[in-house]
Order: sequence, then structure tokens, then C-alpha cells
Amino acid sequence: MIGLVETYANGKGWDVGTANVLVEGTSDVRYLRLARDLWQRKSNYDLFDSGFAVFEAGLKDDGGVQGVVRELQTLRQMASQDAANLMTERRFVGVFDNDDAGRRHARMLCDMDFRVKHYRDVFLLHPIMPKSNGVLGPELQRRAEVQNRSCAGLDWEIEDFLPEDLIREFCNANPDALISQNEKAGRVHREFTRKGKGQLQRFVVSEALVEDMIEIIRLICALRDYLGLEYQAMCP
Repeated sequence: MIGLVETYANGKGWDVGTANVLVEGTSDVRYLRLARDLWQRKSNYDLFDSGFAVFEAGLKDDGGVQGVVRELQTLRQMASQDAANLMTERRFVGVFDNDDAGRRHARMLCDMDFRVKHYRDVFLLHPIMPKSNGVLGPELQRRAEVQNRSCAGLDWEIEDFLPEDLIREFCNANPDALISQNEKAGRVHREFTRKGKGQLQRFVVSEALVEDMIEIIRLICALRDYLGLEYQAMCP
């Protein structure tokens, strides 16, 4: 018997697992999958095993922060009903860009549903994603703030995990793609045009080596950690 989650996910074209990460858009998914593929070829570890899955909240205007809020609520409700009906238990967490919109919508989601907790069910991207050591919620949030204190207030998106030399090579070849950049404590956040983001993604898929994706590989390991999956042996 197919549960509510699986039926809904099939209609969306999502391949859900038992430990699921919902992100804002397709570019996040493509970077994460590229990192997984490159690392699997080098190490033979599959970062997407044990039921781990990543998918976008929606395409174009259906995605973004509002899409994460909408779909995470829906999926959590369906997963709860499925579990009550003795179907496969599935967990869903949301990951937001650490920008003004991401921070506001993460707070809003927790305010709308008291069962949704910061750093247990919703996470913000940080340059350093701390280990949980089995402890989520306020303690993990405290660790994230402490370990990222030197760059507090700096916006952060998945492209910011890419190495400086790769980004510089891309910007030299595509000078109109970059809107602005901000730096704190050696960490750099860049804003690209919408067209530039697509160009960057294609450039990375074409040119990136596994060494260029190390920080995104570590991000996947952190997300596995937060979902209670094995990650230590897999981490570079």
C-alpha cells in the first residue's frame, strides 16, 4: 500500500527516502548531487544511501523560501498520518539560505507550528556546519553561532561553499554575472544575476573536480548527521 507521502511525492516527481532534505531550488539539488557523484567516484561512499534524499521545494516561482515553508508543512503532516497508519516512517527537514528571506521564513515556520524547531527541523546554511554529537535544537544552534561568530551577519548560500579559485575563474570569463560581494574573516558571499547563477552552475558541472566540492561534501555529511545517519567514515 502506498502512503500519502509517496503518492504526493510521485505527483511532484520527487524521489523521497526516509531521511529527506527540502531545499529552496533546483540549483541547490544539482550542486549537492554533483558533490555526491564526484565523491562516490573517488571514495566509493554514497552520501545518499540509508534513505537520505534531497529535493527542491519547487521549480522557479514555486520554489524558494515560500516553497520550503509550504511543502515542509504538507510533507510533515502527511508523514505523521502515514506513521499513524503504520506506513514507512519518513523524516523531513528544511534548509534555507542564510539571507534575510531565509532567516525570516525559518522563524515564521517555527512560529506557525510549535512542533517545528530551529536546528532540528529547519536549518540555515553557515560557512561552518557544526557536528551535532547527537544533540539538536538550541545547543546545535549555539554551536553554529559560536563557530561562525567571526563572520556573523554574512549572508550564505550554497554557491559560497565553492572555492575561491573556481569562482574567480568563472567571474573572469563572465564579468557581467557578479552583482556584488561581501567578505568577513576570509569568507566571501557573492550575489549573482539570475542568468549568472545558471551560468555558474553549468560552469561548475563542466569544470569542477572533487577537490572543488569538498565543502559541499562536508555539508551533506552535516545534514546526514542532523538526520541521525552515519557520516563520519564518509567525510573527507
